[in-house]
Amino acid sequence: MSSPMETDTPLPNGNSAAATAITPPSKLGKLADCLKLEHQFLRVPFEHYKKTIRANHRAVEKEVSAVISGVSDAADSDLSRDDAVSQLNSLVSRLQGLKRKLEEGSRTEHLQAQKCRARLDHLDSAEVDNLSEWNSVRLKRILVDYMLRMSYYDTALKLAQSSNIQDLVDVDVFHEAKKVIDALQKKEVGPALTWCADNKSKLKKSKFSANSSTLLETRPHGYFQEN
Repeated sequence: MSSPMETDTPLPNGNSAAATAITPPSKLGKLADCLKLEHQFLRVPFEHYKKTIRANHRAVEKEVSAVISGVSDAADSDLSRDDAVSQLNSLVSRLQGLKRKLEEGSRTEHLQAQKCRARLDHLDSAEVDNLSEWNSVRLKRILVDYMLRMSYYDTALKLAQSSNIQDLVDVDVFHEAKKVIDALQKKEVGPALTWCADNKSKLKKSKFSANSSTLLETRPHGYFQEN
């Protein structure tokens, strides 16, 4: 009968490979803490990806519906041959315009999907053994984000390019925000209204959506005086 002190599992010692396989709990804890903070890192590109898909879908529905309606109207109307051909040519041009929009939208979708994949791969590469290297990339990401928030756009872009982390940072998001801000500083409300329209679903429960966007549209000069 084995004594209480005996065990079938060898205890790790200086010559045991098991000793090197044990990961210190402190390192695992640091890795877990890092990954907990990465929610926004994945959420931002994914939200933009979904937004692009929805926009493309709406464009198709709108244009195809208009074309079908146009064909139906042409069929029901007592048009001359020349007028019918002219109307059909107009509808064909509309479909060609839709094709160009969808091709551009498809390229945008591809780039956004690529960004999502790059970020998933980056998080998947986080391991205890390479935590120092992974944290180095993460630090550069944080620096780029900080510089973008502080309006150092050119410096942020150069750091992202030199570090080859363009897909891991949101330069394009801040660039769009910068265009809206620059326009507002010039008292031009068009870009801001476009942004409100593009993001109205997220602004539905916001006080800004109900009041400020209406004020921007109806009394732009009053908006700037009050803000």
